[in-house]
Order: sequence, then structure tokens, then C-alpha cells
Amino acid sequence: KQWYQRRVRGVYRFSKRSFALYIACTQNLLPGFSVKLGGIMLEILVLLAVCLVPTTSILCEGDTDLKDVQAYTEEMDRDMGDLDYWRTAQQNFQVFGKFDGDPSKSVIKADYYTAENQLIYGLTVDCGKKKWSTEVTNPKVADKDTVKHWLKGDLATECVSGAIFDIWFKIHQPKSMSWIFNGQALQFDTQTTQHRHGNSIATRTRPLNVPTKYGSNSGKYFKVKATGAAKFTRLTWGQCMSWPKSIQENCQSARLWVQARSKMGTTVQPVSGLGKFGSNWQIFAPRCFMGSKYYDWLQSTVHANRNSLGRQMCCCVDMVTGEPAEVSGDEGSCVMAKIPTERGFMCDRSCMEHAKKDLIEEVMAEQDAETHTDSLL
Repeated sequence: KQWYQRRVRGVYRFSKRSFALYIACTQNLLPGFSVKLGGIMLEILVLLAVCLVPTTSILCEGDTDLKDVQAYTEEMDRDMGDLDYWRTAQQNFQVFGKFDGDPSKSVIKADYYTAENQLIYGLTVDCGKKKWSTEVTNPKVADKDTVKHWLKGDLATECVSGAIFDIWFKIHQPKSMSWIFNGQALQFDTQTTQHRHGNSIATRTRPLNVPTKYGSNSGKYFKVKATGAAKFTRLTWGQCMSWPKSIQENCQSARLWVQARSKMGTTVQPVSGLGKFGSNWQIFAPRCFMGSKYYDWLQSTVHANRNSLGRQMCCCVDMVTGEPAEVSGDEGSCVMAKIPTERGFMCDRSCMEHAKKDLIEEVMAEQDAETHTDSLL
């Protein structure tokens, strides 16, 4: 029950389970290098590429540490409706915070406004009442702006003293927007829409349009406000995604965190996603080296941004933090996927200079020990 491949002066030995998992996430075969494992010098052919599993705050337009504030406004310095600049209407706003004490009197608000401070779409979380609600500007009142409640519901998990929290505001289209709080989708029903895919018209299921007077393409300010023990610690936004810094140095934790808020199916085990109400496809979750806590040094499925023509980005990152690595030359840490394939595009870079031999040896030793234990059983 083991997978073996022999080569002169080298033996590759992995547990069948872990190696098969890694191979399933791989398309490129890149140059090898030697590592020392158990007294034997092994020449490892490093396998990289596209896996159904970006890294922390890569390619975001803004990433601001908020230092425990209770109110903050992010001003957009570009016209959010300018698709010649943005290419697509899609944007992600992510807010991170913590409960610094008893949250029973904490109310958290996040709102998206126009340049004239007209509400586009808002969220209120009442920790004491264990309730949430969304707010819009009533489109049926033409002569003035009237804010009204749209949806409401119960919190799936309570606010807890000492715990962290997160808000994810996803913009799909000017009237297609959705909120996520602590991994809970705050929307219910869906609609079927049509879109052009190549030369054909395809249908897809999306959340219901938000019945608000103003669309996201008029956005100018993203505002957050909190009372009680709730404090904001960070805000990121752009055609990107991020995750809590508290789990940054554990790729597996970051991956699961992103997948739980993704469009992955709601019945997937061991961790399910939010289905049609998720933020992004699960393919954009971090990719971890051989299933370990370390990031692959090449993140080959980083979320597309305004410069990538709709293709994923290929980014060199630090194996411990997942942060973009310093890259010599003109390309920078992230470049657009360029090699055409039947399934899209793939990376034309390896980022091998950012592979850390000591961490690879550590992971390989753990894999070797696991294989040895399995063989004894």
C-alpha cells in the first residue's frame, strides 16, 4: 500500500495517501534539488501547480491595520463603476475584529455608501439579541432617500468574549451583493441569470438582487462602526481575499477558513462551504505544501485582479507566512498565468528560489515517518 519510484542514487518514498493528494493538485514538473532525509541524500523532483485549494492579502487595493478602533471609513480613490479600470464589478471587502470583553452590548455595523453618503447596502449585527439584519435605501421612494430593513435572521454562532470575528462583503454586480458574518451567509434565496461564455449563453444560479436604490458601481465609502466590546483590527478590499492574521502561519487553518466562506458545496465534508452564497470559488483557497502547515512557495491559483484579464495570478510567497516574496527583476512577486491549456491557463514560473530546504526536509521526514508507521500496521 505504498507508492514507490526508484531512481539512481535516490529513492522517492511517500505515503500513498499524501502523495496522491499532492499529485492531484499538480500539473507542472519542475527542476529537482537534493535534500537530506534520514541520513540519505534524496533528489526531490518538486511538483507544483494548479490545485483546488492565494495567500494572505495578495494583490489587495487596501490592507489597513485598525488597531482596535470602533469606527473607520475606507474611501475608494477610484470610480468603482469604471470597468475600463476594474475590468469587472466584483470586489471583496473584508473586516476583522475581536471581542475585548463581554459582547452582550455589542452592535456591529458595516455599510457601503455613495459619494453623497447614500446607503447602498448595510449590515447590522446585534450580539446581545443574537440577531442580524440588512438595510437598503428604498428604491420605491423617488423624491427622497429612505433606509429600510430588507432581510433579518438569527446568528448561527454567538458573539464570545475574547473571540475574533469577521465580516465579508462580496460584490458580484451592481445590484448583486452579499454579506457573510463569521462564516454565516446572510442571504436566503437565489435567482437564475444568463451570461455569455465564449460564443454561447450559459445560465448560472446567483443570490437574489438587492432591492436598493443605488448600485455598488456608485460606491465611494465603506464604513464600519461598533459599540460595546467589539473592536476592529483590520480591513482589506479589492479583487482579492485575505484571512485572519492569527492563523496566518498555519496554511491548513487558513485554507479551511477560506473554504468555509467559499462557494464550495454545503454538504462537503469535513468542512463545507456556503454554496451559492459563498464569496469566491474554493480554488482560490491557499495551497499548502504536501498537506503541511507550510505554504507552497508558488501559489498558482491566486484570485484574478484587474490586470490579469480574468486569469488567475501566479505568486511567489514565503512558505511560513504566505506573504508575497521579494522577487528580483521586473515581474514582481505576482504575474498573470500565461501558458494556455484546455482548461484555461497555467503558470510559467516556478518560484524555486523561495523553496526552503529545511522546511521541505521537515515535511518529508514527517511523511517518511507516517509511511513507516503505516507499514508496521
